[in-house]
Amino acid sequence: MSKTLMLIIFFGWALASYGQGVEELDRRNGFKDIKMTSLVSSYEGLEYKKDIEDEVFPNSKVYVPKKGYYENIGNIKIHELEVMSYNDAIYRIRIITEKDPNLYKGLKKAFGEPEYALRSNKYFWGTDDLVLTYVSHSKSKIEMVYFSYVMSRRAKKDKKQVVEDIVDDF
Repeated sequence: MSKTLMLIIFFGWALASYGQGVEELDRRNGFKDIKMTSLVSSYEGLEYKKDIEDEVFPNSKVYVPKKGYYENIGNIKIHELEVMSYNDAIYRIRIITEKDPNLYKGLKKAFGEPEYALRSNKYFWGTDDLVLTYVSHSKSKIEMVYFSYVMSRRAKKDKKQVVEDIVDDF
């Protein structure tokens, strides 16, 4: 193998492992060890809080961290963490943290330059399967939300199946 080809392979591998793109968002697939579309019941650090109604995700449930779990990102304090599930599978993770410029720098380093949604006034990183939004929550707090398009497609498919089952029953 030529030295040039070896260098190209090495730098390609180095860039891939470094992040620098939304592909890293898909690879990580969630926040810390909480993975999108996984079973929320498999996380010992989360506990049930309440049921919620959502047009896309009927009979959804909200989970929050138990004491001692998911309290910070590095040295940045997490004020609130909510994990939403549909049929026990995670479709949304909402995090409220201290406002710290290092958080944004870390996100840019991991996922590359974000896009800006003028309508919603939010920064975001997105792929076909997942989106992460980043927006000011208050003077001293930031809100980040992970949302799974995979789960959205699954919920729509489930709704269609319910209609098909009714049609078949005639």
